[in-house]
Amino acid sequence: GVFALAHNVSLDAYWIQKSKVTNRMYEQCLKVGACSAPAQDLGGGAFGNPQFGNHPVVGVNWDQAQAYCAWTQGSLPTEAQWEKAARGANQNIYPWGNSDPACGLLNFGNCYESTSSVDAFAGTGSSSYGLLDMAGNAFEWIGDWYAENYYSVSPPANPTGPESGQYRVVRGSSFETNKT
Repeated sequence: GVFALAHNVSLDAYWIQKSKVTNRMYEQCLKVGACSAPAQDLGGGAFGNPQFGNHPVVGVNWDQAQAYCAWTQGSLPTEAQWEKAARGANQNIYPWGNSDPACGLLNFGNCYESTSSVDAFAGTGSSSYGLLDMAGNAFEWIGDWYAENYYSVSPPANPTGPESGQYRVVRGSSFETNKT
């Protein structure tokens, strides 16, 4: 990945969901016709299976994620909003602080070989704002378009990403990712 130098931005107050969207939450959107079914089911049979209801929904493209947010009368976070929520007021390296990633803090590096409940690391892996699962388990879609040089030209207040692009931004990591 491309790493940019840290820089300060100001953000207006915003609300962000405490956890990733779960299979159970996404299924409600699907049932009312506001969302379409995920394209894939990593780990086999998780979506629609009540046993995996509290696991993050996977196989959802950006348009599906945006449709879910619209259904909840919300929006995908900007990259700046997501990073602030994950790193906290102290600008931690990781949601839980600055200690290296480990299987007791997040689901990554195939520690658990599939997705886990979004609250599996509540207390140990939570951000300082109490957000769950900001690293590991499943990647998260961001509202911004991707541009390699955006940080060098972004506004200092409420950056929303480039106006257009070829790719959308994802943040976090997955249960298969070896590094966060």
